[in-house]
Amino acid sequence: MCDKDFIIRRAATNRVLNVLRHWVSKHSQDFEMNGELKMGVICLLEEVLRDPDLLPQERKATANILSALSLDDQDDAQLRIEDILQMAECPTVECFESLSAMELAEQITLLDHIVFRSIPYEEFLGQGWMKVDKNERTPYIMKTSQHFNDMSNLVASQIMTHTDVGSRANSMEKWVAVADICRCLHNYNGVLEITSALNRSAIYRLKKTWAKVSKQTKALMDKLQKTVSSEGRFKNLRETLKNCNPPTVPYLGMYLTDLAFIEEGTPNFTEEGLVNFSKMRMVWFVFMSSYCTLSPPL
Repeated sequence: MCDKDFIIRRAATNRVLNVLRHWVSKHSQDFEMNGELKMGVICLLEEVLRDPDLLPQERKATANILSALSLDDQDDAQLRIEDILQMAECPTVECFESLSAMELAEQITLLDHIVFRSIPYEEFLGQGWMKVDKNERTPYIMKTSQHFNDMSNLVASQIMTHTDVGSRANSMEKWVAVADICRCLHNYNGVLEITSALNRSAIYRLKKTWAKVSKQTKALMDKLQKTVSSEGRFKNLRETLKNCNPPTVPYLGMYLTDLAFIEEGTPNFTEEGLVNFSKMRMVWFVFMSSYCTLSPPL
């Protein structure tokens, strides 16, 4: 009987630890946004560690979860989305000229990642971003959209600050290189930010400047544009994301479009008045597809 009770306790402990490990690793936002919940889980884990019958592997697993939960936020995580949005308002020409294409791409990728992961998953539900009170219902989705527009404006403005045709052409080539490095870093949101800036009328109509851009750069830009094109409901981008290993930074608009199709085309309840779990699974699949891109596979 003692052995049976011991086995039941160990099985229950392992199940709880597995749930907590998955929760902490995949949904860390729950703990970042709720200090009471975080402290409650920490207290539970500390109580588990005090169990004298705890097996070595269970003790190690508990300590790992507790360590992940107790770690102080990294400096980049402490950067608020409001701070990031403010950065784009007062750029200097010197900061772009002094940084290499690699440095720019790395910093853009870091900022895009912070902005994207700051979105609480509940904002993806109910098409709040399409409502009149969207700024109240989905503030982080709206701020993410603003960040995309600000970055695109920043690229276009930086190119236009050059009065010399040759300097503008060099700036265009540099930004195309930045976009390609973003692609290598799996930041497809950054690729779209830059290519959309280069396709704006203020940039696209600079015929003399584009004439000085090399053929290799133009071919590279065409390749990047095809990758993030919205044709076929972002067919190429979906295929690219499917074949690349996380972490990646995808384009948020692609997932919002998917959710809008599901919400508009599928009722919440069946004809029998039951919850339409088929719809809920589709919504969950889209949500997980977006969030799983941010984390490397376990």
